[in-house]
Amino acid sequence: MSTKALRAALKAARSHLDAQEWVKAEAESRKALEEDPKSYIGKVILGISLFRQQLYQESETAYREAIATEEAEREMTGNPESFHAWKGLVDLYEKFDGNVDSYISAAVRLATIYQAMDDRTKCQTAVDNIAPFVKEKGAAAQQKRALRVLLPESPIFSYLEGRVPHPSHTLGKLIHLVEEEEKEKINKEIANRRSRLGAVLGQVTLEVKREVYGGSPLEELYQELINWSDDEEVRREADTKLLQHCYEKLLTFPKEKKPTLRNKVWRLADGLVILKYPCELAWNIVIEWKDCDNIGEHDVNILREYIRFFPTSTLAIILSAYLGSEISPFPPPDADKGGKEEMPKIADSGDCEEPLPSDERISIMIASPRSALAFRIVGEYYTMLEEYESVVKITRWGIKSMAIDYSYTGLALQKNSDSMKVILARALIHYQSPKHHDEAKALFEDVLQRNSKYGSALVGLGLIFEEQQDYVGAANFLGQALTLDPDDSRIMSEAAWCDVLRGNFSEGLSRLKGCLSRITGVDARSRDFKAQVQWRIGQALWISDEACRADRSGPYHYFRSAIESNQSFAPAYTSLGIYYQDIEGNSGRADRCFQKAFEISAGELEAAERLARNFAESGEWELVEIVARRAVEADKKRTVPGKGVGWPQSAIGVVELNAQNFSLAIPAFRAALSTSPDDFHSLVGLGEAYTSAGRYVSALKVFLRAEALDPTNWFAKYMLANVRREIGEYEEASIGYRAVLELRPKELGVLVALSETQLASAWNYIETGSFGRAADSAAECLEVARKIVEERPDAFNLWRTLGDCCLVFTWIQSLVNRMPRALVARILKTEIDLTEFDILSEVDGVGSQALGDAEVDDLTLCLNMAILGYKRAIYASAEDRHAHAVAWFNLGCAEYRSYVILPDRPMRHRMAAIRCFKRTIKLEPGNHEFWNALGVATGELNPKVAQHALVRALYINEKNARVWANLATLYLLQDDIQLANEAFSRAQSADPEYPLAWVGQGIIASMTGNEEDAQDLFEHAFEIADSSSPLVKRQFSTAAFDKVIQMQHESGLVSLVGPIFALQKLRQEVSDEPIALRLAALFSERVKDFVSASEKLEVVCEKVEQKYETAEEEEDLICYAQAKADLARVKLGQQDYKAAVEDAILALDLSGEVSRLEECRLSAHLTAGLGYYYSGNMDESLEMFKAALNESSENPDVVCLLSQVLWAKGGNEERDVAREQLFTCIEKNPDHLQSIMLLGAIGILDNNEDVLEAVMDDLQAVRGREGLTKASRQQVDNLLTKMAQLQERDDAIAVATTSIFIQPSLSSAWNNLAELSGGNDHITAMALKVAQEGKVLDAEELSFAYAQQGIMSCNQRAIVIAPWKAEGWISLAEDVRGIV
Repeated sequence: MSTKALRAALKAARSHLDAQEWVKAEAESRKALEEDPKSYIGKVILGISLFRQQLYQESETAYREAIATEEAEREMTGNPESFHAWKGLVDLYEKFDGNVDSYISAAVRLATIYQAMDDRTKCQTAVDNIAPFVKEKGAAAQQKRALRVLLPESPIFSYLEGRVPHPSHTLGKLIHLVEEEEKEKINKEIANRRSRLGAVLGQVTLEVKREVYGGSPLEELYQELINWSDDEEVRREADTKLLQHCYEKLLTFPKEKKPTLRNKVWRLADGLVILKYPCELAWNIVIEWKDCDNIGEHDVNILREYIRFFPTSTLAIILSAYLGSEISPFPPPDADKGGKEEMPKIADSGDCEEPLPSDERISIMIASPRSALAFRIVGEYYTMLEEYESVVKITRWGIKSMAIDYSYTGLALQKNSDSMKVILARALIHYQSPKHHDEAKALFEDVLQRNSKYGSALVGLGLIFEEQQDYVGAANFLGQALTLDPDDSRIMSEAAWCDVLRGNFSEGLSRLKGCLSRITGVDARSRDFKAQVQWRIGQALWISDEACRADRSGPYHYFRSAIESNQSFAPAYTSLGIYYQDIEGNSGRADRCFQKAFEISAGELEAAERLARNFAESGEWELVEIVARRAVEADKKRTVPGKGVGWPQSAIGVVELNAQNFSLAIPAFRAALSTSPDDFHSLVGLGEAYTSAGRYVSALKVFLRAEALDPTNWFAKYMLANVRREIGEYEEASIGYRAVLELRPKELGVLVALSETQLASAWNYIETGSFGRAADSAAECLEVARKIVEERPDAFNLWRTLGDCCLVFTWIQSLVNRMPRALVARILKTEIDLTEFDILSEVDGVGSQALGDAEVDDLTLCLNMAILGYKRAIYASAEDRHAHAVAWFNLGCAEYRSYVILPDRPMRHRMAAIRCFKRTIKLEPGNHEFWNALGVATGELNPKVAQHALVRALYINEKNARVWANLATLYLLQDDIQLANEAFSRAQSADPEYPLAWVGQGIIASMTGNEEDAQDLFEHAFEIADSSSPLVKRQFSTAAFDKVIQMQHESGLVSLVGPIFALQKLRQEVSDEPIALRLAALFSERVKDFVSASEKLEVVCEKVEQKYETAEEEEDLICYAQAKADLARVKLGQQDYKAAVEDAILALDLSGEVSRLEECRLSAHLTAGLGYYYSGNMDESLEMFKAALNESSENPDVVCLLSQVLWAKGGNEERDVAREQLFTCIEKNPDHLQSIMLLGAIGILDNNEDVLEAVMDDLQAVRGREGLTKASRQQVDNLLTKMAQLQERDDAIAVATTSIFIQPSLSSAWNNLAELSGGNDHITAMALKVAQEGKVLDAEELSFAYAQQGIMSCNQRAIVIAPWKAEGWISLAEDVRGIV
């Protein structure tokens, strides 16, 4: 290293710097550094030259290297630090905006170097430049750091103290920055987090503030400002902000940290209050956080100072009014301190020139819901005014406010809380008494658990017991309260009054008179109390001695004295009115007293009731309602001991009930019952309102309760029965009506209700398919009608019910003989001129002679009796236009039903029906039912009239599904399928549950060739219909049978249950109709119920034969032949082969000349052939099968039967013919499975390998064919298995396995494999699982799978599932033998 060269390079570099030749200076400095890489000056010059060339990064690196070089040298030499490199860095950072933090660090370091050099000017300059630069270039955090350089914590503060701004000024700026930063952060975080799923704004705000305040330096900064500031106002403002900050932390921090913060907040607030600084938060904390039993424990000076500082705050307004009111426990301010207390105005705006009076200021709505003291004061004030509803609202708010405060501050002000609860409980005693007594009692007891000597709570409990008429308990609590405060006259008065109420008159009167002598005040409260005591003395005398009631020096004197003491004391007017009314009989004076009492206090229920009763007696019902409503709206209600307070609500309920305002009557009666739960009449009224409003379940509960209260009251039983009838409990309703009739045997309304209930029960039973019970109910209804006719033969409902009962039997024609014809005739003949029955007799032929006509059948008799009953109803309703119209309508319906259901369909009944319907339309043209009936009756006779009538019905009520269906049927009769379909669709839209609309569309679908849709529609109609529609059952059963015969395989039992049940009910409705009976027999044949099928077909044959003998029509002959062919098949199923052959031959004889009976002849030939076959007559059997083969054009199924018979005959020739027939059949019908299987069986018997191989190949191919039915697949599998077993081949299991592979969900294949495998546990378990999880459970297969498990419980299940299968019984027997 050459020192000379170094110095020369450095000198040249300085020269170039002075000449502002920055590049050359850089070059010379680099030469110097080559000579001495540790040259501090060289690096500084290099940094300057690079800086001037705006190469800031390289310049910063050079300065940093210079600083590092100097630091290393300084450690060795101990020389003072040089400022050149740091000054260069500061200049660099001022130009280079990229790093404010580095600038601050460099400037502070430069200032400390100048401090070491004792150069205050340069030091101050370096420091003064920091704040402006950072304010312009830096962020908030960097500005805070820059400001901290000027605080005492800075290393240069002590050196520059006096030259830099005062710390209080700097702290103020720093505090402002921190406050703004935290405020912005809180708002930003709340905005971000509140959009999260499930976020609650309140919880989010709490969490964000807790996080921000947890790391906030504001508390320390406020304290530093307080310590450094000399300005008192600044310090107090800092105190206020510190308090506010600590209070916010208290509200947000978790519970475990609240005690420490709460103590700090209290100290800060108390300090500000001591200094009398107007910080409202501090004063609120000191006032609100004081826990005291009564408000008098507060420092009145603090309260007055609060009013002076914050005159417009809500609490100040309330406190000002409170301190100036009569309920204030504080003395007035001293005269030398201002005399009368100045009342602040509500606002400074000048809107209110005069100060508000005390009561108005206290009544101001509390603006801050967090001032518990304000709630407490207002609650006490309203208690004094006896505005108990307001007290309840305000104290509930107050308690809620205190609970919120506790959740925020963790401060449990138990005494304040207990005081608020006592105020609330005392108000609840009187508010809507006795509704809230339980709540009030619970509040008092809660307070007494903590303070057993709380006098107000003891008095409150005593008053509750007094209201509940538990005078012993009331006296006990009042006595305890009186022991605590013997000089309290009010408690003494209450205790004495309890003595009076419990019958201790002498002691009670003595104590009341003692209280009266103590009352010496003349203020309003004292006069009111005196009036109360005087009235109580009068009441005590009134109750204790009835003889002295008339003595004017007795109760009367004290009542008058009470009024003289306080002319607004309502109970005294009530008692005086009772005296005038009951003793002197002066109603005028009594009414004036009652009116005065009611005007003063609407809660005087005794006065109100007597007024209402007087108004009711004079018929002034509007005044009754007004009195009742005012009594209800009264806040405090008073009545005589032992009498309920619910009568006003009950009266309102009756008014609303009579006005049919049921929604208003219900809450009125419920309100009455809330105060008088056992009020029988209110219960009955409520139940009646519920019934009228359609709320039958509620009505049922109410009437049950009323009946329990008074079991002997017939009206409650009657209304209960009415409700049961409305909800469809007809049996219970009938029992209820009979119970009423036991109390009032001749009550006409109950008899009529019972008859109508029995009739409704009968129709309900018809709809549900219980036809026997329907007949019983109708018969019982007629018995009741007999009693009604004895009481009132002109009752319209009686004859309408009689006619309906007779018609009931026409809907269950199988039980029509159970109608008591003698009883009906006797009822019809009661007190009537028989010529009245001759109305329309010239048209329908039903007149008085029908009563004695014993030759007609039961069905005709029922219809005639119904018609006569309706005719008598016409006379009974002559004075009621609507009832008269209904009577004609009912008669028309009976006439039309006679036309529809009688076998000969007599037109006279239809014409009579049309005349009836026209007559009823003239009487009441606005009823759509009447027009609908006319349209139906005239349908085929005059389509134009029918269409007009039905359209008119739709004009009146376009949403009636039945009318739309009737119109659609009319269009269908006129072959207008499109209009019919549209009308049926409208019917479905009007009522999707109306089954006949679906039946109509099913008929249209059938007419247009959509059989599958038709079947689905008929099935849906049957599912939604009740049991009263024969058409639905008939169409459904017919469609179901058509569907069954179209199936390629045998239908399951489950699919046949519905139509069998429908036909069973249909038979009961239409008796022995041949078509329905035959269809039912065919279904019975399908389910192998041959006995039932045989009985039905024999009835069909008998009826059709009789009809044919009468009319000799070909249609009847065809029906007879078909029935005989069906009967032959059924007899074959019964194994009565002789009868089967006879019936089949008869069917063949009958069908010989009729071309429409080809299928009947085929069935008869086959049946006869099988009958002969099983009887052993092979030759006759062969002849029949040959004939069948000719009839069927060599049907393959017939060929199979013929081959079986030929084989069974046993001759070689016959067997050859059988083989030949089968080969020919298979050649013509290669897919006929039965022929292939039969040939395979013959091959096994012949031991013909060629045939077996061919058959097995065909069957193997058949197994994989799609569309193969389950039954056919099972037959193929069984035959293949048997073929393998009979040929002693080893592939039987392989055959079963292949079956499972082809269709693994087939449980029969698994059962077959399980049987072949000898009961393999895995296979048997799998067979059971597949059988259980199948889409359609097969009972026999499931039973077989259970039986193969080898477990006793499974065997028992197998028997339960299919008791007709032997496998389950056999397995169970084996298990039992194994155990034994």
